[in-house]
Amino acid sequence: MTDILDLKGWTVLGRTEEDGADVLEAEYPLPMPTACPKCGTLDCIYRHGTKATTYVDIPMRGKPAKLRAKVQRYRCTSCKETFLQPLGGILEGRRMTERCATYIKAHSLRDTFTRIAENVGCDDKTVRTLGAEYMAELEASHRPEMPDWLGIDETQIDGKMRCVLTDIGERRILDMLPDRDKATLAGWLHRFKDRHWVKGVAIDMWRPYRDVSHQMFPGRPVVIDKFHVVRMANYCMERVRIRLQKQRKAGERRLWLQSKAMLNMRYAKLAEKGRFNLDMWLANELELAAAYGLKEAFYNIYDLPKAQAVAAFDAFPGTIPASLKADFKTLTTAMKNWRTEILAYFDHPITNAYTEALNGVAKTINRQGRGYTFEVLRARLLYGKGPLEPWRLATVYPANPTQLQLLKREQGNRCQSCGCELGRTKDDKANVVVLVRGNTRRQQLICGLCNVGFHTEALNHRKPPSTQKSG
Repeated sequence: MTDILDLKGWTVLGRTEEDGADVLEAEYPLPMPTACPKCGTLDCIYRHGTKATTYVDIPMRGKPAKLRAKVQRYRCTSCKETFLQPLGGILEGRRMTERCATYIKAHSLRDTFTRIAENVGCDDKTVRTLGAEYMAELEASHRPEMPDWLGIDETQIDGKMRCVLTDIGERRILDMLPDRDKATLAGWLHRFKDRHWVKGVAIDMWRPYRDVSHQMFPGRPVVIDKFHVVRMANYCMERVRIRLQKQRKAGERRLWLQSKAMLNMRYAKLAEKGRFNLDMWLANELELAAAYGLKEAFYNIYDLPKAQAVAAFDAFPGTIPASLKADFKTLTTAMKNWRTEILAYFDHPITNAYTEALNGVAKTINRQGRGYTFEVLRARLLYGKGPLEPWRLATVYPANPTQLQLLKREQGNRCQSCGCELGRTKDDKANVVVLVRGNTRRQQLICGLCNVGFHTEALNHRKPPSTQKSG
C-alpha cells in the first residue's frame, strides 16, 4: 500500500476530513527511553498518559493537511518532570512538521503571507514569523559585490523614497536602502573594498547621487540615464499642450486630452492614420507644432554619432522660440547643469532600464502585500530569484610587467586574498587570478604565498580550496 504521508518513521492509521482539511491519524512508535532528558537519571521513567496533538503538514491534493497523533507522555521519578516522546520530522517548539516549515519559508518570498496561511491551514502570524526567520538567515549570508556598472535609482514606497542599487550588466539587484539620502548611500558604498571594479555609474538627476559617485569612484564616468533626459523633453512639450488646451472651450479641451497620446509618441512610430491626424492637428496649432518639433529634435540627438550629438546638444537651446523658452526652461536648465553626465552616455551607452523595471516590481509587491514592512519588501526583491551565481575560477598565471602595473594601480598594490602589500621580497611574485560569473570576467592579484597555499576561498565566496588550474 502506498504511504500517503511519506514521512519517515510515521505510520498512518486512518484518514478523515475536517473543515476542508485532510486529517491523517498517525503514530510514531518508539521504545521507552531509558534516561530522563532533563536530569539524566537512568531507569527512572514511567508512562504518564498520552496527549492528543495535531501538527500542521504541507498541503496535499490542493487542501491543507494535518497530522493527528497520540503522543506518549513520560515522567521522571527523580526530578518529577514530565516530557513528551521525541517525534521525527516535527519542528521543535512548533506544532508543525519540518517540511511544512521549509515549505512556508520557500513560499514566503513569492506569495502573500495570508495566502500561504490559507493554503497550509495555519495562522498568518506563524507564516510571518517563519518568513522573518528565513529572511534573517538570507540576510546573514548576503554578500553583495561591486559590479562593473553600478545603477542607482529610487522608488517611492510607503510615502518615502527608497534608493535602489543594481548590477546593470548582470541585471541583478544589489540592495535597497531605506532612503536616498547622501549619508545613507555613502555609508553603504564605504563598506566595500572592491570599489575599484566599478567602471562607471548610471544615475538620474539627483545631485547627492552625483556627489557620492565622484567621492567613491573618482575618475570613473557618471552617466545620466537617457530615459530621464528625454522624459523632460516630453514634460516640456506637455506644458505647452496644457497651456494651450486651457484656452479652448470645454468640448475642444476634451478632444485635446484624448489626443495627447499622439504627441507623446515618436513620429516615426505612428501608424499612417496617426500621422495624418497629427499633421492635421499641428497644421492648425503652430505653437504646439513648434513644441512637438523641439521634442522630436531632442530625441534625435541620441541617434547621432558623438561629435554631431554634442554639437546638436549645445545648439538646441538656441533653437527654442522666445514664446516657448519658459515652457522648456526645465530642460535647458538640466542640460546646462548636467551637461557632462548627459553627454557621457555617448561614450558609455548604459541605461538604468533594468533598475526602472525593478522599481515597478517593488511597487507591485508592495500593493499585493498591503502593509509589508520595508524589511520584507527588501528581502523579496533581494532573494526572490535565488542567490547570485558565485564567481568560479577560470585560471591562475604569473602577471606580465605591463599587466602587473595596470592591476597594481587598480587594486592598490595589495594581494586581493590576504591583503598584504605585493613585492615585499624578491621571491614574492604577483600572480593573476581570473574569475568568471555569467558573461563577466575579473582579474585579481594574489601574492606568491597565497598562490602556493592557494588561499583563494575569499575570492571565490569562501568555497573550499581549489586545485590550481591553467589555460
